[in-house]
Amino acid sequence: MRTKEFDPDTVLGRALDLFWERGYEKTSMQDLVDRMGIGRRSLYDTFGDKHSLFLKALHRYATEREAEQRDTIEGAADARQAVQALLESAVLGGAVLHRGCLTVNTATEATTEDDESRAAVQRQLTGGRAILLEAIERGQREGSISTSRDAATLATVVFNAWLGLRVRVRAGVGTDELLADVAAVLTLLD
Repeated sequence: MRTKEFDPDTVLGRALDLFWERGYEKTSMQDLVDRMGIGRRSLYDTFGDKHSLFLKALHRYATEREAEQRDTIEGAADARQAVQALLESAVLGGAVLHRGCLTVNTATEATTEDDESRAAVQRQLTGGRAILLEAIERGQREGSISTSRDAATLATVVFNAWLGLRVRVRAGVGTDELLADVAAVLTLLD
């Protein structure tokens, strides 16, 4: 039995980066073979077809982002600062590579007719909103976020703003403008 001459986790990371840069539709199998540095047969044997590979990359992305979001919340001095850090990370993290968010990019790409991709996107969006709702509820309990508005309503509005920030990062809007938008959104927590 032959052993793999590559680390599947490493080459999956390369595929994730390529899908994030170009999107699903604009990424060809040859692009994947070239970026991953493995043969076409190895790609198929290890990951399946392009769609299966994309779903694996999307799952990895979602898992990594959720862990980062939870670390951000846990590392903040209070829940208000956690919400601010989440919003700013969408701007600052996305602006570095001008990629935005793979989940949002996938949601806005023409492949939304794909039930599996749509379900994966929906799972991540639901999870992100739940994380934000938890932070807002905690903030209301601890007093760092006003209780003048219902936590679920606040979470909905702030979450939609968070998604909008990610789209605007991808569109190339300047960091200063986006950070000003974050400051405006944070006034909703007063």
